[in-house]
Amino acid sequence: MPRKRSNVTKANLSIFAVIVMSLVTLASVFAYRVLITRTFNLDTGGSSYYQYHIAMVTESHTDPFWESVWRAAKEEGAKSDVVVEWIGNSLTEQYPLTALMEMAIAEKVDGIILQPDGSVAISQLIVRAIENGIPVITVMSDATGTGRQGFVGYNSYDLGQLYGAQVRAAMAQMPSEYHAVVLFGSDISENAQNIVYSSIKESLEGRNVTLDVVTIDNNNVFSAEETIREMVVSSPSSVASADTPPQLGKDYGPNMLICLNATNTICAYQAVVDHNKVGQIQILGYYDSDEILSAIEKRVIQATVTVDANRVGASCVTTLMEYLEQGRTSDFTPVVLQLVTAANLEDYRAAHEQTGGTE
Repeated sequence: MPRKRSNVTKANLSIFAVIVMSLVTLASVFAYRVLITRTFNLDTGGSSYYQYHIAMVTESHTDPFWESVWRAAKEEGAKSDVVVEWIGNSLTEQYPLTALMEMAIAEKVDGIILQPDGSVAISQLIVRAIENGIPVITVMSDATGTGRQGFVGYNSYDLGQLYGAQVRAAMAQMPSEYHAVVLFGSDISENAQNIVYSSIKESLEGRNVTLDVVTIDNNNVFSAEETIREMVVSSPSSVASADTPPQLGKDYGPNMLICLNATNTICAYQAVVDHNKVGQIQILGYYDSDEILSAIEKRVIQATVTVDANRVGASCVTTLMEYLEQGRTSDFTPVVLQLVTAANLEDYRAAHEQTGGTE
């Protein structure tokens, strides 16, 4: 009799184990389907009902500007049964832009929205995507000569002129010898940034100003913070000489930091505040996050150039959809640049509250 009870017990345990395993399996399947449903809009029958799958490919996944662009693109796409996937955004590991572009091509998406970095490798991948029947729209940085279907962005020369005017305004209240540093972002096409730099330099012609460039590694936020902090700590002491490497930023400090993306703007703002350099180092920023606008209100950031991220995201989707459905689209879709200073900040906020454009 004892042996019989033992067998019954074993049988019951086996049945219980099977039930538990079945429940775990069902729970896993359910969780996976929920995840896929959120991403690709699956119906209860398991069939996808989005009409197009668009990939957005950018090097940065932490910059607030690109987060806003993606949200706007998703909202615009939802109006036409289009799902917009931000490639690599949900991955824990950070991948280079080339790898992200290769992922998008491998997924056989219907179209790609890409912020190119100006590299030969990315240009080649654009060509490969188009050869595979995947149209490419570049955004904020262009990739001419690749056959891309369209470009959504601003005129880099105009951006440089806006920054140059602000440098001249700052120089009027500073010593005759002035040192400004343009912070290039690694996530932006070097060609586009060179145009901005040349435009700033042109607008400052005849002025006693040294204009240097430092490239910031935006693939690593901590690296960006450290590089900018080093420049801020070396407060303005002497003008740069031919023997002083501008990329080190240690032997002399800048009077002004000119930031070409939102990440560098925020890093510069935090460094200036943390090291008590407010009033010693001016900042020209980019984008209009709440933190940046607050810094303008506090007179820590002199001015910022804003681009309507919502319009950028929506324009990317409409431009790509136009090509997918009609086989053609505009070669260049411009976005408006606007300068925000303490003088017009209140009006800017009021206008954007009405349109829902404030982040």
